[in-house]
Amino acid sequence: MVGMGVENLEEVLINEMKVVFKSLIKMGVTKEDTEDIVQDTLYKALKYIDSIDSRTARAWLFRVALNEFYNIYRKNKRNICININDIDILDFLTESAEDTVIGSEKEKDVRDTLEKLQPVYRELLTLKYIIGFSYRDISEFTGYSKDKVKIYLYRARNKFKELWGVKFKK
Repeated sequence: MVGMGVENLEEVLINEMKVVFKSLIKMGVTKEDTEDIVQDTLYKALKYIDSIDSRTARAWLFRVALNEFYNIYRKNKRNICININDIDILDFLTESAEDTVIGSEKEKDVRDTLEKLQPVYRELLTLKYIIGFSYRDISEFTGYSKDKVKIYLYRARNKFKELWGVKFKK
């Protein structure tokens, strides 16, 4: 990485890849897919190590990981499977069947509504509300100014609410 000694490189990559790993799991990516994505991202980081600026390393790693996730998601869109180990069994056992069905339907409705948004809005909402990035983190990740992130998120939330309302007025 530009501007970084070799001794710090390993430590930075390990720490950043832990954050990427946790974020992908939080987004609902299976453990196996997450491990593959992290491995591919790390490979690309090492391949292009000389061109990555240490100040934007986190954003670069997240961008590569997110693109890998989107590629996997597009390939497996029709073959999504849930590993029983990925489900919180305690919550599952304490919920009624009706609550479980309603929860899955609501989750599907949210995903369907997100899919109808412009890609930039979908990505910003995912970064903010699914991964839990701060405005500053999103700004670094996307390259937008912090103010632009706030404006786009405001518009994205309003568009989501509009689409969500239309969906349930039918």
